[in-house]
Amino acid sequence: MWQEERYRRIRDQLAAFGQISVDRITEEFGVSRETVRRDLMELEQAGELRRVRGGAVPVKREDTTFGIRVTLRLREKRAIATTALGLLKTGMTIFMDAGSTSTIMAETLAAPHGLTDLNIITNSVDVARLLAERLDQPSRRFRVLMLAGEIKHEPMETHGAATINDIQRYRADVALLAPWGIDAQMGAMNYFIHGAEIARAMVRNADQAIILADHSKIGAPARSVFCPISEIDHLIVDEAATTRPGFTELAEVLPGLRVARGAATPE
Repeated sequence: MWQEERYRRIRDQLAAFGQISVDRITEEFGVSRETVRRDLMELEQAGELRRVRGGAVPVKREDTTFGIRVTLRLREKRAIATTALGLLKTGMTIFMDAGSTSTIMAETLAAPHGLTDLNIITNSVDVARLLAERLDQPSRRFRVLMLAGEIKHEPMETHGAATINDIQRYRADVALLAPWGIDAQMGAMNYFIHGAEIARAMVRNADQAIILADHSKIGAPARSVFCPISEIDHLIVDEAATTRPGFTELAEVLPGLRVARGAATPE
């Protein structure tokens, strides 16, 4: 049985039964216990499950689903996106990844402003939908390129080897990215391995990396670094981030740190 097929069936059984055992997977899939442990370890690293003694259970995170994340800290995300506009210039080519903050950034770019002739390269269906050419706004002249790859939900995005390979075809002025966590030692991180791989490829193929992180991301645990501190040109946070543990350390190592004014205070 192919690895992706095992992953799919593990996900299905977790969704159906709320848990899964190593013994059951070994018996049903006809693979070794070592193969099962390796599969569970990789799915845990991707944030899809949590290993327990003898098997695994689903990850329980209150903000895991995109439908919930996109409604959280809207004022803060909009302030960050507005500040990010000041770092962009007409004619730029911009990488954008998928996620709730990226969706808010796309909404901000879609609103009337002085930027025109932007080339947006993205794996996010929402970003592409919001920024694609519009007949009622012909003067903005945005060109949107949707990266190849397998479609997944939560959020709707392309991912996988085809997406990474497609990124290599382009060179951007800016990678405009939203992490799951950031700190002064590790840099910008993603909770999901596939998201980190995409963001990492975008950073490698861009002249600048601009990281958009609301206060909940400061010091938040994540699994995979996609942009070390040395490669972050600008970090934009909301005002509430200045009170979070770890902010002072970030300010010391990131001269490009900017605080978006006018956002809400912490919950």
